[in-house]
This record gives sequence, structure tokens and C-alpha cells, in this order.
Amino acid sequence: MLHLPHLKEGNMTAPPVENAIALHRDWKRTEFFLNHEALQQVIKVGQKQVSRSLSGTIAEVTNEENSAIRVEIPDIVSVSSCADLTLPPGAGLCIDTTHGPNFLIANSWESLNGWLDAIRLVYTIYARGKTDVLASIITS
Repeated sequence: MLHLPHLKEGNMTAPPVENAIALHRDWKRTEFFLNHEALQQVIKVGQKQVSRSLSGTIAEVTNEENSAIRVEIPDIVSVSSCADLTLPPGAGLCIDTTHGPNFLIANSWESLNGWLDAIRLVYTIYARGKTDVLASIITS
């Protein structure tokens, strides 16, 4: 089965999955995509980082982190911009779900407006029971 194209994709800053209230320095800029089912963080499994030690030897470190932020469209209660001192500086995005809020930081206020519009569009289509129509439009 072929995967559907994404309605929107781009980078946002996100906290570690296991710690939504992490220190600002622990938030990382990662790739996200939005399709007709969910907003999903992209995690590259098995990504190798090469570093050189002070002695000049090369060491490989493998990143096996595979948990990612995933917000299912049916779980969304509301989506809005937010400015909160507990968040890193930038264009804050709050996605309130039935499981609690998710906070992300968009690259710019203009980018944030794009994410807000896209998520609201997908949710509206879901709420009207037309996700199959969106899926067929995206693939055609």
C-alpha cells in the first residue's frame, strides 16, 4: 500500500516525548508532517552521528530513539497560538487533545499560521465525516 502525501510538512521545535515540561535547552527542532489522520513527528531511527574525540580517534554513536509525538486528528479538542513564559521563545502552538495539551514552537509566526490553518482544515473535514474525500483529493 502506498502512503498518502502529506498535507503539510516542516520543522518545529518540540520537547522530548517523555517530558513535555522539559527545560528549554532540551527542546529540539525536528520535522513534522500532517496528513488526514494525524500530526506526526519524524524520528530518524538508527541515525549515526560521528564525533572525533580529543585524542583524534573517531567514535560512532547510534541514535536508537524511536518514540515520537503523534496527535491523532479525532483526539483534537482545540488548536491555537500561545505565548507562555514556560515555553521556549518563538511562535507557540498549543494543540489541546482529549489526552492533554501538546506544545510546539513553529519556526516563525507566519509558519505558525500555516500550521494552524492546516490543522483546522483537516479537523473540520474530519468532523464533517469527509476524511475519505480529503484522502482521495490528496492522492489525485
